[in-house]
Amino acid sequence: MISKNNLKSLKKIPKEPSVLLLGIPGPGLIGTLSVSYLVHALDMEIVGEIENLDTTPVVFIDGGEIFGPIRIYRSGSLYAVLSDMPIDYEMVVSFVESLIEFAQKNGIDMIIMPNGIQATEKDPNNIKTFGLSTDESLESIMYENEIPKFLTGMIAGPDATILSRMKNSSIPCLVLFTQCNFFFPDPESALNSIKTVSSIIKRDVDLTEFKKQMNYLRLQGRQLMEDTLNVLQQEKEAQKPPQIYK
Repeated sequence: MISKNNLKSLKKIPKEPSVLLLGIPGPGLIGTLSVSYLVHALDMEIVGEIENLDTTPVVFIDGGEIFGPIRIYRSGSLYAVLSDMPIDYEMVVSFVESLIEFAQKNGIDMIIMPNGIQATEKDPNNIKTFGLSTDESLESIMYENEIPKFLTGMIAGPDATILSRMKNSSIPCLVLFTQCNFFFPDPESALNSIKTVSSIIKRDVDLTEFKKQMNYLRLQGRQLMEDTLNVLQQEKEAQKPPQIYK
């Protein structure tokens, strides 16, 4: 039994092979922007939430019902977990355990996690998305969708915890790293991420509305980006070796 995170099911979710999209704040808010729009564009229905007792009390109202900041959506065999708050060190373990528990109980075949990766020289006409899978069974998906493999680098902080836990679970996970501006909401890169995800899940997604709202999304996401950077900064500090000699 998980003490810090509880899975609160509001409606009965059919148990069938399915895909779960995981959208949490990160570099450029790629995960949040892309999954949030997919939830809207695919008319996904809110079906539950993941509660965390350590978080600042924040609630959202949808259809006259009260929900926490980490919500679960569904459309047919497609699910999405969307967080409107950064997943920090204190809550990441209980969060990912609740996520895995939900996936196992609901027959999830694969988790797709859109994310961002800093690009020092991003070509707006050629934004790239790299793939990293926790299971060899997903290699063919990257090949079919022409997603180059993330070959070399380091992942730290809460994201590393999520990946290590997913690697040791029975649910394969595919992380999509899209080149982005690390420090600001990056709707242009999120647009590329949406295209990649929609190709994998084989759903047609109309991007017209997203393109029209890019400037608004940049402004709307500033506070969430600031909160996310505070978490990411903790990651950088945690990576520094102890200073023995001065």
